[in-house]
Amino acid sequence: MTIPVEDTQWRHRRGLLPDGDPLVSALRELAGRDRTHTIRSVALIDARTGDVTPPRDLRVADGRITGWSPGPPVDERSARPDWYAVPGFVDAHAHVSSVSDLVGLLVHGVTAYRQMWGEPAHLYSVGVFRARNAVLPRAWVTAGLVDGPNSRIPEAVTLVDGAQAARNVVEDVLAYGFDGIKIYDDLERPAFDLLVREAERAGVPVVGHVPEAVPPGAAHRVMRSSEHLYGIVPNVFRLPAADRWSVLADALERCRSDRHALTADVAGHFVCPTLTAWRARTGEVRFTQPSRTALQTAVPSRRRAWYAAARNALELDRAEAERRSALIDRLGLVARDVVERGARLLVGTDCGNPFVLAGPSYHKEMAELSRAGFGFGAILRAATADAHEVMGRRDEPGTGLADLVLFRESPAGDTARLARPDGVLIDGVLLDSGDLDRLWSLRLQEAGLDPSVWRRGDLNPPVNRTQQKEVTSHAG
Repeated sequence: MTIPVEDTQWRHRRGLLPDGDPLVSALRELAGRDRTHTIRSVALIDARTGDVTPPRDLRVADGRITGWSPGPPVDERSARPDWYAVPGFVDAHAHVSSVSDLVGLLVHGVTAYRQMWGEPAHLYSVGVFRARNAVLPRAWVTAGLVDGPNSRIPEAVTLVDGAQAARNVVEDVLAYGFDGIKIYDDLERPAFDLLVREAERAGVPVVGHVPEAVPPGAAHRVMRSSEHLYGIVPNVFRLPAADRWSVLADALERCRSDRHALTADVAGHFVCPTLTAWRARTGEVRFTQPSRTALQTAVPSRRRAWYAAARNALELDRAEAERRSALIDRLGLVARDVVERGARLLVGTDCGNPFVLAGPSYHKEMAELSRAGFGFGAILRAATADAHEVMGRRDEPGTGLADLVLFRESPAGDTARLARPDGVLIDGVLLDSGDLDRLWSLRLQEAGLDPSVWRRGDLNPPVNRTQQKEVTSHAG
């Protein structure tokens, strides 16, 4: 007898937080800490401009920021703050599949994430967080994928072909506590309109891929966010491998010649480019840096795909790899053009895909956006204030929920300095650098690695060409 996927998922709803796991035990132990503090001399970096504000004392009570008061008088020589703080980062497009992913996010300052293919296990983790039984990043969770009857992955999606099916999707989201609906490439235009109308009436946001049958402008007007710049460029990963990059090149040429049509009605719409995931799938190695160490961090269920990606990358002709990588540079410029036309940028990784590791890849995405020409203030706003808003939070940065990332030296003006926090405040629990190092060490040990092989805050582990070649000799 075949067991329905949904039944299996509910049976394994504790799968992200298995009893007895060392990482889970550590996160549960940390949850017992005090959530009320006064942290002296904190200079908040403005989440919308990147400017550093004067130092003040931060007051936190039961996990919420209750105020900022002037610190004691200081003379010129002692005016340097004890801490610099930015609001907690949000990975706006994540596929978390293990407690290792949750820890990877936390230790790199990511205090919240949008889970873009939700399962009961993610809802269970939300319950654990709300009960304060473990220190976890906050999760915003979509229901499973929604697609049309002609879906190319019918076994993995909920099919919508009419009004009743659309109502069923919305009712399930509300009944089971999901936060949004993620749509996919083959949803037809009439079903799209029906679903969006039902979702809007119920106050449920629609996010995901711009369906191929829906004009980009029509999607931008009604979807809260679109992912991977799909709609502006096609989802080339649905095509045979040999065709993908020439199709993307043609699409980028059309972006030059038909910018208005492709970026219509983007004002106010959230876009999440996930450039680091695009880059990792090109097969280039300069930024992705496939290695045995990186491969070993993949959870067992994903390891085969990671090994296949590594072999393909290392066997790829270098000139072809550089040609593909240059297309991602151009895609970054498309993202900048869309934002200049009024769209609102998000920082997301698509973590879980080959060589897109939860935590380090978040800061790779910041580096991608920086190379595309976005300034520090724009990237910080995308990672914090705008990301909190897309999740439904309305607090002004530095108020409300006590989620902050803390640094001893100012990171202002340089996104690379954001990758290694000296502290993380999550729901009022303060994790210092020792806590973060310990969690990262446990995460590596759980993958069978010596903690010394990958320093927290480094985007990639040290790698040499010999080690990269050895990847091809492992079947995974």
